Formats: sequence, structure tokens, C-alpha cells
Amino acid sequence: MDALDGLTVLDFTSHLAGPYCTKLLADLGARVVKVERPGGDPARALPPFLGDRPGPDRGATWHYLNTNKESIVVDLKRPGAAAVVRRLMARAHLAVTSSPPRVEQALGIDYATLSAAADIPIVSITNFGHSGPYRDYRLSDTVLYAMGAEMFSHGLADREPLKLGGTAANLQGGAMAAVAAMGAVTAYEVHGIGQLVEVPLFTVQLSNIDRRSSSILAYRFSGRVQQRPQGAGGLAGGVYPVADGHVEVTATAGNYWRRFVDMIDDEALRDPKWENPMIALDPAAKEEADGIVYPWMLSRTRAEVWEAARRARAMVAPLYDGTDLFGDQNFRARGLWTEIEHPEIGRQPMLGRPYIFEKTPWRVRAAAPSLGQHTDAVLGDAGLETAEIARLRAEGVVA
Repeated sequence: MDALDGLTVLDFTSHLAGPYCTKLLADLGARVVKVERPGGDPARALPPFLGDRPGPDRGATWHYLNTNKESIVVDLKRPGAAAVVRRLMARAHLAVTSSPPRVEQALGIDYATLSAAADIPIVSITNFGHSGPYRDYRLSDTVLYAMGAEMFSHGLADREPLKLGGTAANLQGGAMAAVAAMGAVTAYEVHGIGQLVEVPLFTVQLSNIDRRSSSILAYRFSGRVQQRPQGAGGLAGGVYPVADGHVEVTATAGNYWRRFVDMIDDEALRDPKWENPMIALDPAAKEEADGIVYPWMLSRTRAEVWEAARRARAMVAPLYDGTDLFGDQNFRARGLWTEIEHPEIGRQPMLGRPYIFEKTPWRVRAAAPSLGQHTDAVLGDAGLETAEIARLRAEGVVA
């Protein structure tokens, strides 16, 4: 049995944040019916693609975000779509949306409309929430970091501010939405409460950004505004090249520095002058330390550096790429990888379980669906006769 077996989720989301939320539910056993627009979720067009050949069923991003889901195509802009949505809502225990509020209303998937069809929990992932002057503003990962993650204090003082690469903030929003969904489902099952659950991506980012959250609070507590540093800081640390790649080092003052020195094992670095905290501000001292550290690093492989670091208890890790992760036997044994089977791409590896349930295990039951793969089956389950489905297809309401 799966942990969420018996839970039916109606998924109106697209792109990244919403599909990641519903993926987390689907991978725990929920039945997730993904309602796609004609042409499909735009995530189907995101690279990388198998063999660098684009296609709606060939993208790794699409496949990762949509395992264990069923796909139906409904053109929510068509007049007949509202009746289809009501039939689907009648079979669901939870609905998830991820459109701007004005778009939700235009498509008939806003809370007022959906809750009138079924008084169930509805999780709405938005950019800035359902109220206020920002509610219909567009949002990107860069905007999330710029407005809500102290991007102004990240980087060096004489350069432009920096953000984390990729789309981490969007996926983090999806993860928080899944947590909120579980709370809403519990309230519904235990207390009979159907409700709107707002998950504004901006609020999630502001509240869940590692130590940046405390830096933001610092102004209210002490009046301090975080600033970008003048330099990288410290005598050693950061990314170093080695014989076969790179390693990441943390070697700030105190025990971290001493363990790093034990790893390098060069008497020149044991000179008491290196223990002076002010020496890290001296560019000449940094250059002198690098003159010792770089040759040591470049003469060793990642594995050799990592082994020396473990002996010295130094804070060092190899920089892994996808090949390294796929080949690491420890991670493989721990379930980092599983496989999917899909008619378009064949048998392919897929990232596996992020957590381990002892008695209701996480599992990939099915690869991401082809566009509209389950339209007839889902509508049939909702009580529509074959002739009615054919009529809706002819009218362009479903596909």
C-alpha cells in the first residue's frame, strides 16, 4: 500500500512549482489527474531532451516532474469545460492550481467556482497571493531572489549582486505547497473543513532561504542591513581545481582552518601568523597561502583529496557531476536512482526516493503520461458516457 493511496488530486498546474507539488503527492501514492491545456503543459518543451531531439514526451524536466500522473486535455476556455470540471471535482479530494488570480477567474478554476462544485481543500500557488497591488504581477526565479532573498547582499561589493543558479525557488515553492496540501487534507479528513490554501511563491522564498531569513530579520532586531563583502574572505576556501576536477573547501578560522592545515600537512601553514584573524584581509598573505595549497591540490585527484580530508576531519567535498552521481555505488544502493519505461523514450533512469517509508514505500508506478493519454478513462470514471466524451472531443472541449 502507498501512503496516499485513496487520495485523488485534481491538478490544474503547469510549468515547475505546481507540478513539483503534485509530483510529491503522486509519488506517495495519490491519484493525480493532470488537466492539461491543448498543446500540453509548457514544461513539455523544456530541455534537456533525449538525444537532443525535442518532443512533448522527450524532456527530462517533464518526465521528472510528472511521474505517476494521469493526463487529460481540457480546453478550459471552451463553454463546455465548466461542466467537465464540475464532474472531475466531484471525484476529487484535493485540487491544486498555479495560475495568476485573474487567469484562474477567466478559466473558471478560482476558489469560488471550484468550491461551489465541491467543498474540498484547494491549494492555489500564486506569485504574490490573491490580494494586494502585486497580485497579478508576473514572477521569475530572478525576481524571487531580487525581491525576496537578499540578493543585494550576495556577491562581492564591487560587482553586481548574485543569485543561486537554476530554478531552486520555484521547486522550493512546490515543496512547500505539498506540505500545505497535506495540512489541508488532514483538516478536511479530521475536521471536515474545506478551504482555500494560498501558497504565494514570494512568501515561501522570503521565509525559507537558509540564513538569509535571519539576515532579513536583522534589520528589525538590530538595525543592521547586510552588505556584500569586499572579498571572498578567509585565507583558504571555496572551489579548488584538482587533477581530475574540483573540490569545495571550507577553511575559515579556528578548527576549520587547523583541520585544513593538517590535511595539507605543510609546516609553512603552521606558522602562528596564520592564526591572526586580520591576516585574511592581507592580499599578499592570501597569495602566499594559495602558493602552497594550489600545487598540493593539483597533484591529487578528487578521491585522494577527499580521503585526506576525512583523515584530517577537514570540511572538503568533491564536486560531483551527473556521471559521478549515477556511478556512486553508495547512492545507488540507497535508492537515489530508479527506472521508468515510456513508449517514446524507452527505459530510462529516473531520480528515485527522496525519503524512505518503512511500511508504505515511495515508488514510481508509472512514467510521466503522454498528452491526453488518460482523457477517456478519467472522464469515464467521472460518469461520462462514450458518446458524450466523443461529443466533447468533437467540440474541442477535450482531447
